[in-house]
Amino acid sequence: MRFSKPFAAAASALTLCLAAAPAYAQMDPASFKEHPVVKHYPGALIDSHDEKEFDATDLVVGYKPTPKPAIVRKEVEGRVYKTFYIHQGGVSALQVMRNYETALKAEGFTVVVSGKVAALPSMETARDGALFGAFTLERGGQPALYVNILIDPNVGEPVSRVVVVEPEQMKQVYAVDASKLYAGLAADGRIAVYGVNFETAKAVVSADSEPVLTQVRDMLTAHPELKLKIEGHTDNVGASAANLTLSQQRAAAVKAWLVKAGISQDRLTTAGHGDSQPVAANDTEDGRSKNRRVELVRAG
Repeated sequence: MRFSKPFAAAASALTLCLAAAPAYAQMDPASFKEHPVVKHYPGALIDSHDEKEFDATDLVVGYKPTPKPAIVRKEVEGRVYKTFYIHQGGVSALQVMRNYETALKAEGFTVVVSGKVAALPSMETARDGALFGAFTLERGGQPALYVNILIDPNVGEPVSRVVVVEPEQMKQVYAVDASKLYAGLAADGRIAVYGVNFETAKAVVSADSEPVLTQVRDMLTAHPELKLKIEGHTDNVGASAANLTLSQQRAAAVKAWLVKAGISQDRLTTAGHGDSQPVAANDTEDGRSKNRRVELVRAG
């Protein structure tokens, strides 16, 4: 994300009144890890920076112009970044906001709403001249990033707060072990295995899948007679044909992981069913997360 001139950014839908004249620590942004998409504002100093692997925060996520203009807000869960900037060098609040709009649009963001807080409907009060902007970035038809920016020009040099949220459901830590997996297969002939994760829209097994896949390997090692069919399943986001292909590729990726871990490939077959066999409704994130799964089916 590139800016046309040195300046910084800020956002908050949760708190629209910035504190008057905070005690600036004047920390160099180089001391803080940048977000991979929403970069630090060049030339600005950081008063505070906070990052949570998983949290919830209130955001502006939409705008309804009719029948009566209204801001749409909701509490979004996921990875949360909050940064409070101090803008130097005589830049104006409007300059900061316009530069952020340009930089975010260049990254593919959509402007949800942008303007003076006083002129926006359904917003809390803020000091005269405060500006607010809300932006979203979609991937695969779903929001992948939310950005809310609030800029206050009334404390000498403009100050701003940026909130960036990567929405996601908290990854559940499943108590999976080899004996439970085998017991499930013995009882039902198949078992859904959660905790096998992939990079978004890709058939690349993520590193956090290793504990679960290690238990699958241990089960197969302990029961050399056992053969498995590995099935991939997706939610209904995206085209069905693409989901079918992705599920087949993900099943093959799991097989490749197990073969590399020492399991004979002759004991493993694969299949993908895309979004054709949901186990939950796809109208909530919780339901979609249940449908994104790997199933092991006893094949011998």
